[in-house]
Amino acid sequence: MDKFLEKITGWELGVGNAPEELHYYSSAEMQQKTVVNSSAETRITWRGHPVLGEGFEVVAIWCKDGNSFWHGRFSYSGYSYEKFVEQIHFPIVKAGCEKTSGFLFGGSDTGVIWREQFAAGTDFSRSGDYRSMQFSALLNENLPSVYFDHRDSDWNVKGYFFSLAENGTVFTYKGIHYVPNDLPPLAEYAIPYENVCGTFRGGWFEAGQIYKKWGTLQSWNAERKEPNPLREIGLWVWNRGLISEVAPPVKQLQKDCGEAKVALDWYWWHANQYDSDYPEFWPPREGEDKFRDAVADLKKDGVFTQVYINGMAWDMDGETWQEGGEESVVILRDGTPMNAEFNRYNHHRLAYMCGVAPKFHDKISVLVKKLHGSGLDGQYLDMIGGASQRCCYSRAHGHSRGGGNYMVRGYRKLLARLKKENPDFPLSSEYCNESYLDLFDGAIACGSVSSERFGKDGDYVPLFTSVYHGKLAVFGSYAHVDGVTPWDPLWPPEDRWQEEKEWHKLYPEQFPLELSRAVVWGIQPMVCNLTLCHCQEPEFAGLYRFIIDTAKFYHANREYLFDGTMLSPDGFKCDEREVEFMVRTIFTKKENSRIIKKAVPAVLHSCWQAPSGEKVLFAVNYTGAKQRWEYLGKSGVLMPQSWLKQDLAD
Repeated sequence: MDKFLEKITGWELGVGNAPEELHYYSSAEMQQKTVVNSSAETRITWRGHPVLGEGFEVVAIWCKDGNSFWHGRFSYSGYSYEKFVEQIHFPIVKAGCEKTSGFLFGGSDTGVIWREQFAAGTDFSRSGDYRSMQFSALLNENLPSVYFDHRDSDWNVKGYFFSLAENGTVFTYKGIHYVPNDLPPLAEYAIPYENVCGTFRGGWFEAGQIYKKWGTLQSWNAERKEPNPLREIGLWVWNRGLISEVAPPVKQLQKDCGEAKVALDWYWWHANQYDSDYPEFWPPREGEDKFRDAVADLKKDGVFTQVYINGMAWDMDGETWQEGGEESVVILRDGTPMNAEFNRYNHHRLAYMCGVAPKFHDKISVLVKKLHGSGLDGQYLDMIGGASQRCCYSRAHGHSRGGGNYMVRGYRKLLARLKKENPDFPLSSEYCNESYLDLFDGAIACGSVSSERFGKDGDYVPLFTSVYHGKLAVFGSYAHVDGVTPWDPLWPPEDRWQEEKEWHKLYPEQFPLELSRAVVWGIQPMVCNLTLCHCQEPEFAGLYRFIIDTAKFYHANREYLFDGTMLSPDGFKCDEREVEFMVRTIFTKKENSRIIKKAVPAVLHSCWQAPSGEKVLFAVNYTGAKQRWEYLGKSGVLMPQSWLKQDLAD
């Protein structure tokens, strides 16, 4: 047998009747195993199990492609046990790893590498769901790296599990497929997609290029219409609150940015508290007439305007819950409705809506029509991109319990309806996500670009934009000029920070790093909670100039940073520095804020190729001091908070 196939130890089945705990049965418990090798494939067959049935049979078929990656198919038959097969763990792969290794996860927004646990050399495990893309990798420096993907073109729910054992030297990966269950338990079933694994040399970029060869051929990318209506945007502003607070700084910024178009992502325009009473957003907080006038005024000055609504949540404690929320909510495996208290003050529970939720879809349809009719240029629909890859265990929705693709298919149906009802009206959501790449025009990636401000684990990387680029407008950051987050006057005043310091002076590199990181990642930059004070006061003149320079730089280089292809970042050299990041979001109480110290390159960079074939290096010095850089025989000095475009002639 091939050496890599020897690392594939078999499979596991998670069996049970919800809500009881799952019991796991493995290939090691089967009574017979046969392996048949041919020039085309390796077929492994297991027969007979003391619990799952004497006639129970599992077949795994592995075929090798021209790039030495193994493509595996899994199926079972003769299942006669009374309980459901809810999970299939396949493939299960064991490999050696180093204490400098990392786990690259492509299923988390732009992509993330977890390294700290490897460096500690301890035994641990981690699991989750694929929500962005469907691949991951063990990144080794000296040993071969190991690649895993699940080539599912039909959006079935899936997850992963990985663990370290023997003091961090043995790595185990399990792909998790959630089986759709109907009564009675299925006697036979096959995972409806290929599972691919193999070894390679390289890091996160090289892993992304492996997946790119398959992903960009799929319908979500191949059928994406061009050009994207959001391509012209050079800078986003994420402002919240009343018209008098939100609009004036955006209008001033558009004037100062010139041809670089500014877009406003407007939150708290609605009468209710943030994260409460959804989906009842209408009417606007200051009345319909003032709202429409403000939108028209922004449009007159050239600003693209969209507002926030939640595209997936219904308030369980709101007045309209009984109008359809209760019958549409995602039911967890334990039989309870899936919900979260996002609002820290009134503790309203926002319930997750299943993809099969016609009354909820109708409410969203009516709301989006009203907003479109108010003169807005586009619409943001929160959560769909990042939270709709779920299992639902309801028996009342008409779909299979547990696994399947009804969630994504249901929300795709909603999005197609919204686009038909509101033509030429761009739609955006949170999270980079291939499941909706052909239907959403934009995706906000603030949690990745500003991962430190959110206090997230791991090192986020531009994996998504290295795979999918030139069609979807990825935008965002959580970069606050002065470090002060906005405050909704509907919240209890006693919870507001009573003292604000000059955070931009205490942590001077956080804001410019977040703002510019987006650009080198091929993401449209965003600034949050911008005020007229930031635009006009001498104290912020340097940061405001950098905002304008960044917007103009991105806009002038869209043929690379929007239309282009990311190239390998390897070969760039500069000094490294320790940057302090303040962890603070809108709901962070002062006593819960903290400081993260992180080693970061003093100059951020990326390399791109335009559709014309021209190649360039982009670099930015976000610091307050001059910085040297080198790249493949070229070198230079970047002035503080400045940009570089370096042609790379072959």
